[in-house]
Amino acid sequence: MQTVIKRKPIKRAAVLHDLCTVGKAAMTNILPVLSVLGVEACPVPTMVLSTHTGGYGRPAIYPLSGFAGDCGKHLKEQGFSFDAVFIGYLGNEKNVREAYAFLDDFSSGPILFDPIMADHGKFYSNFDESYNALLKGLIPRCTLMTPNYTESCLLTAEPYEEICTEDKLQKIADKLKKLGCKNAVITSIPLEGRLSAVGILTEDRTEWFTYEPTGRAYPGTGDLFSAVLLGALLKDLPLEKAAGAAHRFVAHCIQKSDEAGYDTREGVLLEPELLELVKIVS
Repeated sequence: MQTVIKRKPIKRAAVLHDLCTVGKAAMTNILPVLSVLGVEACPVPTMVLSTHTGGYGRPAIYPLSGFAGDCGKHLKEQGFSFDAVFIGYLGNEKNVREAYAFLDDFSSGPILFDPIMADHGKFYSNFDESYNALLKGLIPRCTLMTPNYTESCLLTAEPYEEICTEDKLQKIADKLKKLGCKNAVITSIPLEGRLSAVGILTEDRTEWFTYEPTGRAYPGTGDLFSAVLLGALLKDLPLEKAAGAAHRFVAHCIQKSDEAGYDTREGVLLEPELLELVKIVS
C-alpha cells in the first residue's frame, strides 16, 4: 500500500528580476534568502547577465523581453497561484509592460516593487525620465515599495539633496501617496553627521530609524534588503520589525564580508550567514 505523505503548505513568491551567473546580486541574493525563510521562490527572469554590472567590465547581457507575460499566462492556465510577487529589475520598457501583464494574472497577494533605476542622485546609464514615468504605473498596483532615496526623489519629482530632513521625507511620502503608494520602505536616506536612515511610510504615518554606515560598499545589498523584508513579512512580522530585521542582516553580512577581506565586486559573503538570517527573522 502506497504511503501518502501530506506536505505542510508553504508560501510561494514569484520573483521578476535579473539573473547573474557570477556576483551576488539580484536573484542570486533573493532566491536563497526567501528559501531559507521558508518561502518557495519562483524565478521569472527579466534578463540574464554573465556578471552584475559592478566592476567586471561589460558583461554579456541577454534581455528576456516577452518572457514574464508568457510565463504568467502559462502558469495561470495550469492553475498556479502566488502568495506574493516581487518585482525588481526590469531593465527596459517592454519588460515593464510585461510586469503589468504578469500582475493582470497574479495580484491577489502582497506585491513588493523595488524600482531599481538610480542611485547617488542620478539615473543609471541605461535609464531616463521615460522609463521613470512608466515605472510610476506600477506604484498603485503594489502593496509595498522599496526605493532608495534617489529613486524616491525621481519618482516624486522632489529635488535630490545631499541631506534629507524630516520635512523632506514627509514631502516625498505625500507625493508617493498621491501616486497610489500604500506602503514604502526607503533605504539609504542621507542625514547630517554621517548618519543614514531607513524611512517607513504607511497609510497613516511616516517615520525613520537611523544608523551609522560602516564597512565597504557592496553591490546587491538593496536586493538583499528587499528579499529579507519580503520574507519577514510573509512570516507575519509587522512592517517596522521586518525592515529592522532586513537592515540588521545586511549590516551583519557587510561586517562579515569586511572581516574576511572579501572582494567587494562579488557582493556580500552571503552563504555562510544564512543561518544567522533565521535567527534574525524570528
